[in-house]
Amino acid sequence: DGHTGIEHNIPVTPVYDDVIRLWGASQTGYTMTLVVSYGGPSGEYYWYQHSDVFNKQRLLNFTPRPIIDARSRRRTMMPDEEYVHPGHARDAKKLTEAGVKVNIGSHGQLQGLAAHWEIWMLAQGGFTPLEAIRCATYNGAHYLGMEQELGSLESGKLADLIVMANNPLENIRNTESIVYVMKNGRLYDAETMNEAGNHPRERLPFYWELPRSSDAFVWKPGIGFGEGGCSCGRH
Repeated sequence: DGHTGIEHNIPVTPVYDDVIRLWGASQTGYTMTLVVSYGGPSGEYYWYQHSDVFNKQRLLNFTPRPIIDARSRRRTMMPDEEYVHPGHARDAKKLTEAGVKVNIGSHGQLQGLAAHWEIWMLAQGGFTPLEAIRCATYNGAHYLGMEQELGSLESGKLADLIVMANNPLENIRNTESIVYVMKNGRLYDAETMNEAGNHPRERLPFYWELPRSSDAFVWKPGIGFGEGGCSCGRH
């Protein structure tokens, strides 16, 4: 019908062979957004359940703590077999083998981490680390018609890349071990976003770090998290 891509997953699994053949023949792009996962519990809840997101210091460096706490401290818990994203990822693996370009899409879920969760969930469905990384890089660029500028490290392409401390081909969770970010040829420390390399410079403060904004993001640790009512630290 003229569409070149499917955004969000089909909410049923498994996908039958007729769909796989049709999508493969039409070169359809598929951006499942597994952190949402239509047809069952959102995939993001799996990661809140299995990791202490609220303790991730790098995330807290770039997002106000009240926003992180509101999403991650009071967790939805369920048996792992209730999650549907592994089945959708297995379907995506079959579609990939049929020629469909699967992409990642982190939606409006948790900024910074959700893209990694998408990659890791593809691996849960049988993608090799390299295949999952390709879904997060080249496939998306090709889907947008920008593969001549983005998506892989090649001469003549934009100098946008990340440097990791550990090899994600050995463990896909190593995608989180980012040390440096290069944007348009300029290098930044991933912990602080201070510019590094030939032009070292401290970043400007975020709006919530400014003195006049502090009242909007009041937070302090305390016993109130286990009690009813507000946990903002004021009451």
